[in-house]
Amino acid sequence: MKHATRMPRPRHAKTRATGFTLVELMVALTIGLVLALAISLSMLTMGRQFRVVGSTSAAQVNAQLALSLIDSAGRTAGAGLFNNGQPVCMGFNAAYGGAVKSDGAPLLPARITDGGSGSASDSLVFSASSAVGPLSGMPVMDAMASSAADIVVTDGGLIAANDLAIVGVPGSASVPCTLFQVTSTPSSGVSCGGNANQCKTLPRAAGGNYNPAAGTFANEPRYGFADASPVFGPAVVMGLGTTFRQQAFAVMCETLVEYNAFVDSPACSTGPLNFSGGANALVTDIVLLQAQYGISADTSSDVVTNWVDAKTVGSIDWSSPNSAQVGRIKALRIVIVSRSKEPAGEEVTPASCTNDAGVVNVGPCSFNDAEAPVIDLSATSTPNGASWRRYRYRVQQAVIPLRNVIWSN
Repeated sequence: MKHATRMPRPRHAKTRATGFTLVELMVALTIGLVLALAISLSMLTMGRQFRVVGSTSAAQVNAQLALSLIDSAGRTAGAGLFNNGQPVCMGFNAAYGGAVKSDGAPLLPARITDGGSGSASDSLVFSASSAVGPLSGMPVMDAMASSAADIVVTDGGLIAANDLAIVGVPGSASVPCTLFQVTSTPSSGVSCGGNANQCKTLPRAAGGNYNPAAGTFANEPRYGFADASPVFGPAVVMGLGTTFRQQAFAVMCETLVEYNAFVDSPACSTGPLNFSGGANALVTDIVLLQAQYGISADTSSDVVTNWVDAKTVGSIDWSSPNSAQVGRIKALRIVIVSRSKEPAGEEVTPASCTNDAGVVNVGPCSFNDAEAPVIDLSATSTPNGASWRRYRYRVQQAVIPLRNVIWSN
């Protein structure tokens, strides 16, 4: 039986081509470009979102930090300025470096200086003792021979050479207190004028920064143990420590700064940013600070009934309250506005905001009542004349009770 012979494959037969055709390469290239474009756009969008989130978060953190620093200072305002529930300084005599700082004006635990408009920042000053330890008063035990004489007090208080102190008659609206410096080590074992067994003398020689010559102030009382003209009492001495704390906060060059309002003269300049005159830069990108007094119906009440700016409201000038009006100030409320460091490519902040009580703000809102402070960002300084609306803003607000004032009641 014959088997079929397998025919050999012709040598001239074409083999199948290997690799990609030009059409396949073009399709693959197109798909790759589309994917690359999609990834690039996604990365660009994510980058833009990260910048938005980052700038917003930074503004939020700055506002919170600024507010926390002010809140901390405000809650200790008035420490060492009250004795047995009464303010020692209904009026205040003080000088520094030959310049009169106060000639009988009330000493406020917290003072607001109004900026003048919703676009200008207010400034704050918190007054308190910087002494370490108990802030109890040292009763004056012997009548002063003159208004410039040394002061005899009980031997129990903590006070040393170069310390500052105030002497006054707590609760007296007609007798101002006086700031002075103890110029040498207090001497013990002196006469108490028959009012105690152990006393010491607080030397206060005229001169230096804090002890001006006699005749500097309009009313320079002689203080003593009892109220017997021409001596006023019962007087006490309150130690203030080595410095008189008048801790001030203000917005300068879009920065929250802190300084001692009693001795410093703060200033700032740009290009490059620089602070001088005792100004301590705390938080950058702060564009507005607004503050208000929370007042009660009378000095005996601790219930805040109204919020007022530090200017004339009704018949009362809250920029310069008298001693009775100072006793009605029981709290502060603060608004801090911060902004992003870099502007966006378009306007991202609404032109205005109206709160539920009808208060119109040029920028974001703050408190929601009819007495809320007005925010106006239209005059905010911006680099290269960019619109203020191209920046993102964050508002932080707080109510600060003046605890030492409230507890004194």
